Amino acid sequence: MSRSFRPSIQPAPDAQLPTALATPTPERAFCALIAEALVAVPNLPNKYEFASIYNANDFVGHLRENGWDPGDVPRSVIFTYGGFDLLCSAQPEHYTMNPMLGPGPGRFFTANSAAGNVGICCMGIGAPAVAAQLEMLIALGVREFLSLGTAGGLRRGQSIGDVIVLTGAARDEGVSYHYVAPEAKVRPDDRLSARLRDGLIGHGLAVAEGLTWTTDAPYRETAEEIEYYRNEGVVAVEMEAAAVFAVAEARGVRLASAVVLDAVIGDPPSAPAIDTALAIGRLYGVFLAAIDMLADKPQTA
Repeated sequence: MSRSFRPSIQPAPDAQLPTALATPTPERAFCALIAEALVAVPNLPNKYEFASIYNANDFVGHLRENGWDPGDVPRSVIFTYGGFDLLCSAQPEHYTMNPMLGPGPGRFFTANSAAGNVGICCMGIGAPAVAAQLEMLIALGVREFLSLGTAGGLRRGQSIGDVIVLTGAARDEGVSYHYVAPEAKVRPDDRLSARLRDGLIGHGLAVAEGLTWTTDAPYRETAEEIEYYRNEGVVAVEMEAAAVFAVAEARGVRLASAVVLDAVIGDPPSAPAIDTALAIGRLYGVFLAAIDMLADKPQTA
């Protein structure tokens, strides 16, 4: 990326507010002042430079003091989103559940084919929850992560089911700004991304590479934003990449990410064509290839 993505997309100059909202009042003047002051996230400038008063290492220590045993912690962890807990729990011959790890019982597994060295942390969607789990696993000693999920396609000529290894993220969420400077580019680990790409290709998958737009508001994607990001060369939109890239960078661990397109936005921008079943089937192939890749050759610093 040539610069940090923090677009300034303004409403049309002739846009009209409803009369009730346009009428000035002291309350609306105060709200406008606060809104102007809080444009940036987080509210306090340069927060990323300040130390936390309580961190994941502290929390893990507290749990251990109270008798918590995480069991065997895997060497590498794959984050998945939306439904992979059901897939893993239905195949106990392939995946072993660890009830002490992950966001709750039945949400963390190890791959039997990898002798317990590869974990699967099954998340819902969204950046804050996966960032918190990433912090916890780093505190437990994990140093290598993959984030595998679905995304919407932004580019002309894309198809549902396309596999993309991400090379960076446009930061339109909140989490990353708590970890790294607002102007910083957030990227995955280059070597791990190359291993992921090669592993997917080795399993017969066609792979593209490109930037993603990470948003907290999937039902507030607008035509204006889509055109903006298309012009910036962004190829996908999802909800986690910028956050996990920023946390991994701040904590000095390796993380890479791939997505499968489950929707493709029209041209001109309009409601997307969607095929979740096709995308999840392709994503499972990506998931199996990723397990083999992590099990085969752990990366050293």
